[in-house]
Amino acid sequence: MYEIWILFLILAVGLVGGWLADHALTGIFLALTGYLLWQGYQLASFVRWLAHGRLSEPRDAAGVWGEIYYLVYGHYVRERRKRQRLRGVLQQYQLTAAALPDAAVVLDREHRIEWLNEAGGRLLNLHPGRDVGQRIDNLLRDPDFVAYLHSGHYEEPLVLSPAMQPDLVLELHIIPYGQAQRLLVARDITRLHRIEVMRRDFVANVSHELRTPLSIVMGYLETLDGEDGGDKRLRAALAAMRQQCDRMSRLIEDLLMISRLETEPQSADQPVDVPRLVRTLGEEIAPLCEAKQQTLVLEAEHGPWLRGDEQNLYSAFANLASNAVRYTPEGGRILVRWRYCGDGACLEVKDTGIGIPAPALPRLTERFFRVDAGRSREMGGTGLGLAIVKHVLKQHQAELEVESTPGKGSLFRCRFPAERILRQQPRSP
Repeated sequence: MYEIWILFLILAVGLVGGWLADHALTGIFLALTGYLLWQGYQLASFVRWLAHGRLSEPRDAAGVWGEIYYLVYGHYVRERRKRQRLRGVLQQYQLTAAALPDAAVVLDREHRIEWLNEAGGRLLNLHPGRDVGQRIDNLLRDPDFVAYLHSGHYEEPLVLSPAMQPDLVLELHIIPYGQAQRLLVARDITRLHRIEVMRRDFVANVSHELRTPLSIVMGYLETLDGEDGGDKRLRAALAAMRQQCDRMSRLIEDLLMISRLETEPQSADQPVDVPRLVRTLGEEIAPLCEAKQQTLVLEAEHGPWLRGDEQNLYSAFANLASNAVRYTPEGGRILVRWRYCGDGACLEVKDTGIGIPAPALPRLTERFFRVDAGRSREMGGTGLGLAIVKHVLKQHQAELEVESTPGKGSLFRCRFPAERILRQQPRSP
């Protein structure tokens, strides 16, 4: 409003001056020209003020230009305060991240390093000043890490030992976020790894040590059981002792197998005739099925061969099949099927047994986990069968899928990837 009154005043002065000089229009024109020149001068001053970055030095001006200077300066002050707050938050975040014992490395969409904390330099042997902007796979060249980085599947962490620090064991996890950015987190699990190795060694050693005395006890039980005479109570006691010894023997064998699987993370790479393996498995469990009047169906004639460890695969398949027989009531049906499954292949064991409640499904492969502990012990289970299956499948880069409905039965599916499939059967020598 102030600026309008100024304009009216200038026009009035021009009109009066022109009227006195008998040139009213000329007076108005000169007044407007002067006004425009003044505005141009103010605009040039404003541009210079902006160009020289003097926003922190507000200028005094009248009229609309005073309001413009005031608005711009106010906006500058607000933005400066926001930047200061943001700088403080960022500095606090960097201090917090630097204090973390775990390594944190921010990667862009091209896997270039944007930022890393102090632990990232220490654990991953990176230099903040030198390596920022470099591709992480050019600096960490471990084949397992490079494959993990480019796979895009980051659900499970990667455990490795850096080549420069072989005594160090790291657990690496990549977390996608933002606009195709990734956060690489590395945690030192050397101590946990050593404890796990000690635990595995302890279990293996104890299992080995128990085999000999257990074999001696079983031998004496067989001798006593074979002798003539004796009352019924003694024979019943001997039978119960022999049953528990058999269970302990199976438990020791399962513990030793798990220990062996844990120390051999990679499977053998030999051709395995899986159809023949399934037929052999069928011959082994057929008497058990007949004893319970169960129907056993085998479908494996058109399935492929695998690259892997035949003994371990047979053990995994046998555990699944024996579980199906054990938990399927009399008159039930058991299907063992080996077939192509997408690009890979699947071994499926389907039964019409008691089924598994949904809350128990995620824990099935835990050691000694039992859905019904009393029933499992009564049926002779060790609680390690599915743990063995999990380790064998992990050796072969395969996955275990479970579908189950209580009261109707279960389906266990071992899904093998395409790289494990032999499309052509090897020739006999």
